[in-house]
Amino acid sequence: MRLEVQREKGMKTTVVLTMLGLMLPCMAGAQGVGEGVKFEFGATLNGVLSDTVDARKCKPGDIIKAKASEDVKAGGIVVIPRGAKLIGHVTEAQPAAKAGEQARLGFVFDRADLKDGRQIALRTAFYALAAPQGASSDSMGGGFGGGFGGAGGAVGNMVSSASDDTSALGSGGNSTRQEELKPSPGAIGGLNSSGTLYASSRGVFGLEDISLEPNTVPSSGSSVILANARSVHLGSGTRMLLSVESASKP
Repeated sequence: MRLEVQREKGMKTTVVLTMLGLMLPCMAGAQGVGEGVKFEFGATLNGVLSDTVDARKCKPGDIIKAKASEDVKAGGIVVIPRGAKLIGHVTEAQPAAKAGEQARLGFVFDRADLKDGRQIALRTAFYALAAPQGASSDSMGGGFGGGFGGAGGAVGNMVSSASDDTSALGSGGNSTRQEELKPSPGAIGGLNSSGTLYASSRGVFGLEDISLEPNTVPSSGSSVILANARSVHLGSGTRMLLSVESASKP
């Protein structure tokens, strides 16, 4: 009798372990993609490019990587923490064929990879761009020159200049002083004291020859970056303000 009881307990244990083995992968898969995350209307995401992107050197489908530079909330809860990896892909890459033409570069971010292994699906567009922190006209200008004469003059050179929303927080050697990058024509907003773009910012700051292609629906942001030069060249560390929406379910 005792032997039969032990045998029955052993069988029950085996069944339980088998069921757990079947359930755990399903549970992990359910937690792997944040399909349930619903971003609030008008939500924005500040990010920084991890690598240099150049329209002459990439092609549609190439992977684009960046990092979130501030927390993103949904329903009052942080769903994309600062430092999360942003993974996207190139949608368009077209260098200018001749003088007078604009180079084009488009890319979107498809998901955020969190440190705990979860993935948050999303859809983005550009609201604003800003030069990498600490960049100078000497270090950034070379990527946009190259034989097209003064075509970049309409967009503006990257030099220090005050804008309405980026007035200095102080004077002298204050280490928390805001960056002041010259805005392109029509740009509004700018950078706060943390070096991220205000959520209301629109346009380009401190990037020579660069502009955002107007969208037929202005509130939707832009999906294409333009350059009055041979190529669109964005250095590692380029700052972005993105509109962020929940990814459409297939």
